[in-house]
Amino acid sequence: MSLRAVTLAIVCALGPMLAALPAAAEEPAGGRPLWEAGVAGGVGLVPDYPGSDHRRLRGIVLPYLVYRGPVLRVDETGVHGRVFESPDWSFELTGTAAFDARSDGPREGMPALDYLFGVGPQLVWRGLQRGGHGPSVHLKLRALMSTDGRHIDRRGFSVDPELRWRLPSFAGTPATLTLSLQPTWASRELQAYFYEVDPSLATATRPAYRARAGYLGTDLSATLTHSPAPGLSWFVSAYLASMHGAANTASPLLRERSNLTLGTGLIWTPWRSERRVAD
Repeated sequence: MSLRAVTLAIVCALGPMLAALPAAAEEPAGGRPLWEAGVAGGVGLVPDYPGSDHRRLRGIVLPYLVYRGPVLRVDETGVHGRVFESPDWSFELTGTAAFDARSDGPREGMPALDYLFGVGPQLVWRGLQRGGHGPSVHLKLRALMSTDGRHIDRRGFSVDPELRWRLPSFAGTPATLTLSLQPTWASRELQAYFYEVDPSLATATRPAYRARAGYLGTDLSATLTHSPAPGLSWFVSAYLASMHGAANTASPLLRERSNLTLGTGLIWTPWRSERRVAD
């Protein structure tokens, strides 16, 4: 359980850019393979937490799996359980995750931030899309937890409505550009995990602070992707998080009102099933 949580955190925390990856290059008639397997690798410059002034270069290479079952689906955006689907709507169960962070800088002497992960329902509307391109709306509610590899602690929940727009043939190239805008509101438990300072941990430069529920911030991302051949995809991404107007801007731990994440990566899936399914 702890290894799965850590692996999920590493994969997902390399960025929201993964949500924009195409599953593969154009496939012949008959659909896509039921499953694909291979290797994924990526590197990104990632802040420790929303509003942190500490960034770290994170990278990973590990096995990668795509599975396109009628209910259970595993792809570049995570693990999904399709509860309901129509041409315009789908209702799914999805997950998210984020890296841990050491206790240094403004958090020196405080408990480290563990790997964070969450699961919950997602309602998706694709009524204006044509051929997988165009706008889509993703309404997400997630229960959040953290783990140090030994214990799991509840961290409240978040509400994350997202507008995503996928544009084919960007600037005359075969690459796809995906834009995403996502505001987030979070419970007090999650806000306290990032921003609360217990009086026993207060210092002259880090006064005690009690976090409150509310607006956490808004994420804007741009991801350029391309699949030059079946089973091979690359991406580059820029991801801007804005905490202007957030509920806890007065916290001494919220050091910057905006964070920039940059990432790039490659997915190679040379092994695939002969059975084809509609994507």
